[in-house]
Amino acid sequence: MFSRRDLLRALGAAAVVHRLPSGLWAEELPYRPLGRTGRAVVPLALGGQATLQYPTNYFDPPDIIVRAVELGLNYLDTANAYGPSQAQYGMAFDHIHLKPNDPDYNAALRERLYIASKTSNRYSRNRSQPNAATAISDLKNTMTQVFGDARGYVPEGAYLDCFQLHNLGSITQVDQIYAGLDRRDDPQVDPLGALAGLLDFRDGANLTGLNPEKKRWIKRIGMTGHPADVLMNCMQRDQSHILETLLLPINVNDRRYFSNHLNAVPVARARGMAVIAIKLFGQGAIYNRPTNPTVIQTVGVPGGVAPADLIRYTLSLPGVDAAAVGIGHINRNDLSDDQLVANIQGAVAPSASPAELLAIESQVAQIHGTSTNGSFQPAYKGLQQPTGVQVARDADRVIIRWNTALAGDQPIHAYQVYAGANLVATVPFTPQTTLDPLSLTVPASAIPGDPIRVVATVNSPFPPRRR
Repeated sequence: MFSRRDLLRALGAAAVVHRLPSGLWAEELPYRPLGRTGRAVVPLALGGQATLQYPTNYFDPPDIIVRAVELGLNYLDTANAYGPSQAQYGMAFDHIHLKPNDPDYNAALRERLYIASKTSNRYSRNRSQPNAATAISDLKNTMTQVFGDARGYVPEGAYLDCFQLHNLGSITQVDQIYAGLDRRDDPQVDPLGALAGLLDFRDGANLTGLNPEKKRWIKRIGMTGHPADVLMNCMQRDQSHILETLLLPINVNDRRYFSNHLNAVPVARARGMAVIAIKLFGQGAIYNRPTNPTVIQTVGVPGGVAPADLIRYTLSLPGVDAAAVGIGHINRNDLSDDQLVANIQGAVAPSASPAELLAIESQVAQIHGTSTNGSFQPAYKGLQQPTGVQVARDADRVIIRWNTALAGDQPIHAYQVYAGANLVATVPFTPQTTLDPLSLTVPASAIPGDPIRVVATVNSPFPPRRR
């Protein structure tokens, strides 16, 4: 664990200044590539919830954003669903000159930052509900609140680094966002899914008729959600590789639920997508968040697992690029009372070894329990074996197809293909990245006609979990 002196050395003078610092200190923080986006980010992102969504009387929420930028964070997260969060960014950006119409616009700082927002609306156009919000109206709302005057004006040159389809929770919602994508230039298509319209604002096009000024307001499109199987389906349906980022819950208790890290993350990584973890504190449940106030105001809790360890745990998992964490409290005068500083301490610490990961899991289970993720993550389902096994004979060969297994609390290692009781082949695990099944071709002589089974086997670097 980094000491306070180690942290100050890593942050340079940034931790104690009260203004936007200059110099090269920010480059001292570690950066990680963000999937195939071409960007690199400090692995700790400022989450758009906590005090940005639920302001307190202790301090101005925009100062949390200013403080995060001062300390070197460059990934800033918000969403239309987060109440005043986007407006807080607008006020903070006035202070640090991040609006393009500002005479003192800091273009170099804007280029270093990675700013992402979200829409929970599934359609770009829905004529049956002409007055309802859409993904496009949400995008316009984000742009005016974050970069404009919050009343509709958006200055030239404003853009988001990523706009995400938010909180996908069912296959029906996935159907909705893809609606009409292959016919997005047809004005008769209605309703038209969110992806079709957002592509126009990414590409500066107007195929949908929804972007007549051909604005380029977003650089990338991403997705967020909680259930691993829904997220996997959404990625598998993305034939054109539109989706570049995946934001999802992954914390120390992930394996005790329907694991996102062992199921959705391998698919995302195989597709080159960035993976951003959320809910590292279980929405505060790990620290027994009180109902009032709704945001934890302390750096950890007495006798609890250190916040830096909860950050370090998730950022040490293979495939995780960054973690977005909301902030309830900062303190410019006392670093030990500043949640941002504590969280950065975890982000800059060396990656945890497998043994250390298990130790943190065990410590959290003993001190804080394991019933922390039930409000946002499906219950544990155990290893679910492959489905849809099909066998096709073609001359002197046999083609066997199957849909992916789903991991329990251990990563899937391989698929074993049996003809009756005979093991025909062992296939190393690869994620199913499209809706097309996984497949294996073997000589017909290897399978004389016995029933075919495909069985997933697990690698067991972790001890079985008691539930």
